[in-house]
Amino acid sequence: MDTQDVLVIGAGISGLLCAAELQAAGQRVLVLDKGRGPGGRMSTRRGMGATRIDHGAQFFTVRGARWGKWVERMRAAGVVKEWFRRAPWDNNPAGYPRYCGVGGMNAIPKYLADELKLVRSSRIVSLQRVEGVWIAESAEGERYAGRELVLSTPLPQAWALLDTSGLQWADDATRAALERVRYEKGLATLVQLKGASAVPAPGCLKLETGALVWIADNQQKGISPEPALTLHASAVFAEEHWDSPDAVRGELMLAAAERWLGSEVAAYQCHRWGFTLPLDPFEEDYFRNRGLGLTLVGDAFGGPRIEGAAGSGIAGAAVVLAGMK
Repeated sequence: MDTQDVLVIGAGISGLLCAAELQAAGQRVLVLDKGRGPGGRMSTRRGMGATRIDHGAQFFTVRGARWGKWVERMRAAGVVKEWFRRAPWDNNPAGYPRYCGVGGMNAIPKYLADELKLVRSSRIVSLQRVEGVWIAESAEGERYAGRELVLSTPLPQAWALLDTSGLQWADDATRAALERVRYEKGLATLVQLKGASAVPAPGCLKLETGALVWIADNQQKGISPEPALTLHASAVFAEEHWDSPDAVRGELMLAAAERWLGSEVAAYQCHRWGFTLPLDPFEEDYFRNRGLGLTLVGDAFGGPRIEGAAGSGIAGAAVVLAGMK
């Protein structure tokens, strides 16, 4: 079993950026993820024909300088583009850039993962720390070792995994603060249309009441050559209809979006997200236990939205590097 400098569990944006920063600094890094592909909620799904639909995170912003450098690098590589700058809900008349992946949001994690050593479809079920080395074991019985461990999964998954180690990885007050972080559930309906939608330019709507909070036109967004909408439910609706069949929740969401459909529905499907918006985020950009070589990152630390998770991953890499000196 080859021992890495750092094991990173979770290939969402925070884990990928943390791993990329560490690798750029000369560390040997291995990323483990239970999914078939990287990205977490930065996900793009294919539908009938050439249809492509972003069904998780829809766009991101740039405020932090270090995240901005990554975005500029990805723009230069043709991975990222500006979707729109001015939205009806903006307080500032000039607005500010909202970016998305070229061809879909999953273009971004794919780009980052291409430069990393990533093991896909590996669901880690237990952790041990033996003589200063973390050992992660998968459901398939594979074992991976690293001197440092970074967890970028949603917090309930992270602490359930850490508890398998039998270690006291946080004091009572810190653990209580981490356990106060809660997540809203998310429910998306992916809609393929027979013609153009009635969603106004730039191809998105932010809604304040009713079953829906977001409608996006993936054709206007420039990722789908064929008409397709993403409908995101409110947290209340998602909770209420978490276990409803698609024929119920999907039809209710379509009814809520009726005035913006603009065309007959060709097909639709629903997708559930168990951990979307983090509520009561942790007050720091990361959690660090230097003695155990343990770091937690993600949107529960950096704040909701992609930029918050990205900033947490970058900050987490910096504190890991500092601790390794």
